[in-house]
Amino acid sequence: MCKSAIMSVNKNILHPKIIDFIKHHENDDIPALILKGSSFKTVSIQHIAQQIKGKQIAKTKFPTLYSNEQIIYPPKLNLEQSSSEITAKYKAQFLKSDDKVIDITGGMGIDALAFAENAENVTYCEVHPKTFEYAKHNLKIQNPKIKFHLTDGIEFIRQKKTKYDLIYVDPARRNQHQSKVFRLEDASPNVLEFLDLFKSRSNRILIKTSPLLDLKYCLNKIHNISEIHIIAIKNEVKEVLLLIDFSSTKSLPILKAINLESGQPGFESQLTSANPSPSISKPKTYLYEPNAALMKSQLFGLLSLRFRLSALAKNSHLFTSDTLIEFPGRRFKIKSVFSPKSKNIKNNIPDLKSNVSCRNYPLKSEQVKAKYKLKDGGKSYTFFTTDFKNQKIVLLCDKI
Repeated sequence: MCKSAIMSVNKNILHPKIIDFIKHHENDDIPALILKGSSFKTVSIQHIAQQIKGKQIAKTKFPTLYSNEQIIYPPKLNLEQSSSEITAKYKAQFLKSDDKVIDITGGMGIDALAFAENAENVTYCEVHPKTFEYAKHNLKIQNPKIKFHLTDGIEFIRQKKTKYDLIYVDPARRNQHQSKVFRLEDASPNVLEFLDLFKSRSNRILIKTSPLLDLKYCLNKIHNISEIHIIAIKNEVKEVLLLIDFSSTKSLPILKAINLESGQPGFESQLTSANPSPSISKPKTYLYEPNAALMKSQLFGLLSLRFRLSALAKNSHLFTSDTLIEFPGRRFKIKSVFSPKSKNIKNNIPDLKSNVSCRNYPLKSEQVKAKYKLKDGGKSYTFFTTDFKNQKIVLLCDKI
């Protein structure tokens, strides 16, 4: 098994001439490049194309790997399913230097690599030989202290009976037909099935779940969740993390909504059984649009209380105030408010050019733009929404 796994990673790809070829063609059209074939006897054009695609993805998703010419990239699907470098580093905050941590679903090893930057004792397990060999080669270059095991992570912790400070699991969210799944019991491994085993090996379990997973569903399925972290990057939710702490005495978990690379403040609150309704008001001087992580949290009442904001309507999820505040989302100054009549649109939106958004509105953005012949772009931002009287309104704004 190990021999065939080692053979699956062709290290001839690291020949200096091939590295130079990949660097020279990094921005080429890959299908067109494949048609030309390979001039290297030891490496196929498909493998070269795989490396070029890997570098294209790594440039933004794994910048540390991208900067190292000795990295050998696995197939595209592995890259897409892997944690990004920035989210992996976020997860490393859960560790102290003397912690013993195990990643039982290693994959590309990006999380294990980030863990090893904070903790001295990191174990990586991966059951698929080819994925294992790619990760072992790449991670040993970056951090040779990581311990590697080509094995099923569940069986490894079952047999070894070692105590860990943290067990990390990122279940595969594709079924046997390679279709995406979202529920915990449909992923592999099914973490719900192994909670007792995890508890016997560690007090803390960190589970990476689908960004589409419903939070109420999580709380109903797992009763020891101490923290929920909703992680977005540039306003796109990428991960929902569940931290299980079997030793915690907290009755209610803490929720943290983070929008990385946005410059926006995070939002943290203890979840309560009742989410209060936000106060309602007509548009004031400023408008606030929660970021994607906050939208995922659905804690609009708590958001209103925390920042002393009023909502435009019960379901608009747009907030307003007379005083400008720091806020975990986009902020705007309202220039004018008017009804969505064609003559009002023409009179208020210069050159009919604006950045259009729809919230709690019967039409989608593309439909609104088509109806009023609006063009994307410009410095103004236009929100089509409804007010607290359920009347359609348009807000023309400048972004702050």
